[in-house]
Amino acid sequence: MTRTMLKINGDRLNEHLQRTCSSWGAIANSTGMRRLALSEEDKLTRDWLIKECKSIGCDVKIDAMGNIFAIRPGTSKDKQPIGMGSHLDTQPAGGRYDGILGVQAALEVLRTLHENNVQTHCPVALIDWTNEEGARFPGAMMCSGVWSTKSATSLEDCYEVKDSEGCTMRKALQDIGYLGETPCDYRENGLESYFELHIEQGPKLESANKKVGVVTGVQGMKWFSVRCSGREGHSGTTPMDQRSDALVTAARFVAAVSETAKATSLGVATVGVINNDTQSQATIPSGVEFIIDIRCSTDQILEELCTAIFKSFDEIIQRENDGTSYDIVRTWGLPESIFHEDCIQAVRSAAINEVGEAQIMDIKSSAGHDAAWCSTVVKSSMIFVPSKDGISHNPAEYTTPEDCTLGAQVLLQAVLSYDKGCSPD
Repeated sequence: MTRTMLKINGDRLNEHLQRTCSSWGAIANSTGMRRLALSEEDKLTRDWLIKECKSIGCDVKIDAMGNIFAIRPGTSKDKQPIGMGSHLDTQPAGGRYDGILGVQAALEVLRTLHENNVQTHCPVALIDWTNEEGARFPGAMMCSGVWSTKSATSLEDCYEVKDSEGCTMRKALQDIGYLGETPCDYRENGLESYFELHIEQGPKLESANKKVGVVTGVQGMKWFSVRCSGREGHSGTTPMDQRSDALVTAARFVAAVSETAKATSLGVATVGVINNDTQSQATIPSGVEFIIDIRCSTDQILEELCTAIFKSFDEIIQRENDGTSYDIVRTWGLPESIFHEDCIQAVRSAAINEVGEAQIMDIKSSAGHDAAWCSTVVKSSMIFVPSKDGISHNPAEYTTPEDCTLGAQVLLQAVLSYDKGCSPD
């Protein structure tokens, strides 16, 4: 059988995806998932994954951030692996496809190569990146960022990040037995290239009636922590014209975030976390903190939207003139990612062969992915398949078994196409 005729087993892919989700992290009476990074559910899924990879002859390495590298040897003795993967952790109330499909599809690719005794020139690696969601330990795509060495948050800093119950990430890694010895550094544990299959998490493919998205890059992102400060006071005895209410100011800021993004059409901006120091109905709030998530297609446009939002804050403070103030700290960022043409072309070629040119579209990701950090140090690209109604980070998240199978098939053929380009034959 020629390489182009190889087919992944879609029934097996979808059965394993659903079974492992039902077994480890399922939300009761729902198709939703709660599999937080380095939880017991994450550990059990990881254990299963490693067992499956070893059963088909893969060597498995765990790095210092718990990232799993399951490597199938190639014929070359000097080539680094072609990587495939995503993440197994989810949001607190997420779905069964975000990240999980990419890891399960990578496993199915390895199974297909093994069962058909296909010898690749480069080794081929499945990767499960730790804490992509940042839901338990704040900092999205944390561990691919450390591996790339381009993230501003170092390995040691990540180790000290705590969850809501005060557990550090280092302790969580130790607790589930995934504090590995392999360096979390691409210079010591590198890749030849990297491909990631993912659900789109948006409506573009479905709206355009397309089957495959050829991902050309990821938009830039920044998160900011904003603290509004006022003056605490009695809710019954403090006159309205003598109040310095941090929550009122914060509310105006939150509205300004959305309004500025809409008015400028530069990108998107969201406030999803708000904390009030006082939390008493009889007390005027003296301090409120919230997190802003700002995303734009390019770094320059991202900077423009950030500037516009913070200018609106200054205008609100001037208008209110009631003694409230604010401070901003940038807590996380991901620069705009531009994927490599070699990998983009491998995906495009594979997708055209599967569904024809009319059924594919080039697309830039609006969500962050581990491939974004990978692309800073190694040739990378992604494959998108449709998300029903564009829903993600939600128990209603859904991608059809047929689309999951198609995405895995494109992944297989993109990897083989890239590998062929590396071979001297």
